[in-house]
Amino acid sequence: MIGGPRASAPGAIESIASRRRFLAQGLSAVAAAALLGSATGVLGEETAGGNAPANPAPDTGLDLSNSSAPIEIEADEGIEWRRNEKVYIARGKARAARGDLEVNADVLSAYYRETTKGGSDIYRVTAEGNVTLVSSNDKIWGDRAVYDLDQGSLIVTGQSLRAQTKKQTLTARDSLEYWQKQLALVARGDAEVIEGDRRVKADLLTGYMRKGADGKTELYQVEAKGHVRIWRGQDYAQAATAVYNLDSDVATLDGSVKITRGQNQLNGDRAEFDMRTGISRLLSQPGTGSRVHTLIFPSQGTKPAAP
Repeated sequence: MIGGPRASAPGAIESIASRRRFLAQGLSAVAAAALLGSATGVLGEETAGGNAPANPAPDTGLDLSNSSAPIEIEADEGIEWRRNEKVYIARGKARAARGDLEVNADVLSAYYRETTKGGSDIYRVTAEGNVTLVSSNDKIWGDRAVYDLDQGSLIVTGQSLRAQTKKQTLTARDSLEYWQKQLALVARGDAEVIEGDRRVKADLLTGYMRKGADGKTELYQVEAKGHVRIWRGQDYAQAATAVYNLDSDVATLDGSVKITRGQNQLNGDRAEFDMRTGISRLLSQPGTGSRVHTLIFPSQGTKPAAP
């Protein structure tokens, strides 16, 4: 990321972007669990799971619940209907499926409320114990999943949180989340995405989506916050925050930026990398009096013998 030396920066920062694929597919795996929708029917704060991301994208009306599709539920031990508590409970290798999406858990619970017309409206679904959320391309593992239809949120928690696509692996310590109304995907707590030799790690990863001209949902911005670290092959970069805007194709790193390849190192307060042109810049913060700095070691190869 610098106007002068550019050898190490592009590779390091490119691992944030990877042209709409990296993070986009990994984070999108979280949305698979939205199959449990109604049967009737930038950057977030660095806190525990359950809080909607700040500065959300406009609500496009995306509804992953797909209420017209039937839900198939099965369980080894049986399905219980508690009328007084207004809940259905499936126990023992419980499975709920809708289309090519399914959720598996030790226990599945669907909470409902009665409507004025005498029907039932499911407003929350929980999955507990050995939870897996599966689609044709993605799979998520966790200990507990809560899908709140009123908030439009899906939150997966557990000891070994992991989402897997054909090319990416996403892990987090605290939660993997999908916020339907904000069109945001969130990984909290030591969050990490890996694809081949590319790796991005931060306290918080957030992907924002919107509905495109073709009506399909697309990712337009990925943000990382807190102890941001980026690897790609021999390249390594770190910063306090990072933002990749897919419209401009520019990745921006802020706060104690350091980019290294081997022993060579670039330091500054802010870095920008244009994915279209390949031009990168390492900048100081205006008005701070700080300076950018680079440290380049000469080749350690054997020197030619003197004549």
